[in-house]
Amino acid sequence: MKVLFITGSYPPIKCGVGDYSNNLAKALAADPKIHIGVLTSASVGEMHKLDGIEVFPVITRWSLNEALKVIEVIRNWAPDIVHIQYPTQGYGNGLLPCLLPLISILMGKKVVQTWHEGFNRRDVVELFLKSIIPTSLVFVRPRYKEYLHPLFRWALWGKKTDFIPNASSIPRVELSASEKNTIKKQYLKNQKRLVVFFGFIYPHKGVDLLFEIADSISDQIVIAGEIGDSGDYSQEIRRQASAELWIDKVTITGFLPAADVAALLAVADAVILPFRIGGGEWNTSIHGAVLNGAFVITTSLTQSGYDEKHNVYYAKVDDIQEMRTALSTYAGIRREYNTDIDRDEWCQIADKHRSLYEFMLS
Repeated sequence: MKVLFITGSYPPIKCGVGDYSNNLAKALAADPKIHIGVLTSASVGEMHKLDGIEVFPVITRWSLNEALKVIEVIRNWAPDIVHIQYPTQGYGNGLLPCLLPLISILMGKKVVQTWHEGFNRRDVVELFLKSIIPTSLVFVRPRYKEYLHPLFRWALWGKKTDFIPNASSIPRVELSASEKNTIKKQYLKNQKRLVVFFGFIYPHKGVDLLFEIADSISDQIVIAGEIGDSGDYSQEIRRQASAELWIDKVTITGFLPAADVAALLAVADAVILPFRIGGGEWNTSIHGAVLNGAFVITTSLTQSGYDEKHNVYYAKVDDIQEMRTALSTYAGIRREYNTDIDRDEWCQIADKHRSLYEFMLS
């Protein structure tokens, strides 16, 4: 079986969906009966084969004038299935990504699309182009139909749909007591609690709320993410971090290697992910923190309160006081080992995709 992934982003490009694609591709490629290829952006680097995956970084800009490059890879590599990931940062605003399902179908290929997010009203043309052809749809969000705007639910008519959960893109790390002590001292400085945010620094991530949730008297904030030098939101984060109340109590690391992020999560007293659109099991950042045993505070539109099994507190969106209370109540608690959480989730995810592919080819 030959499966060609198409994704605008792929490591080393920084993108959550790119990391997801990489982890899924590696898990599937572990099966010698499955051959995996990845068609992606030229900025990934030269063509190479890694972890049993053939990578085709050939698209400079995802515009229509590069459609022939897509056709050439599909024709020459001859996949049985083309599996397209939406959205990715690498696609940009080009029209080509919307036409990938149609191009693949016209070339006689079976098509799978994974939709990681919903659609806005301005996306109606894009959604129409993605949904006019017979295709299988994979969702990483549970109850995706309810999440999709009612005006767009026609896009699911006649489609085979599968919910396949997401997993952590951060590895699980095992540290000795002395290693944990060394890492914690490196970040903690003169404060008592280590409070961590990691990921992209966007307004909908709610990073600015950290300075209201955390306590400047006791907490050291670590932001493991890239903050640009321009943009109103970047400037706001830098302004808050340099305010008199937080001087020498905020560390902005930039993006860290996955192993370093895992080590940071393994010693954090709390990981705060105060998403303004609500979080859930589709967020790889939540999975990564839970996998490394951290206590997590996040927000949700459907869940509330403390989930002891996962060591996660779900607060209402923008409810500063609720998140403050959760921090003071549960900070420092580490999750106990649980076979449901600590098993190889990517192996399970790959199995479900393999079953879907086999069904389509049967």
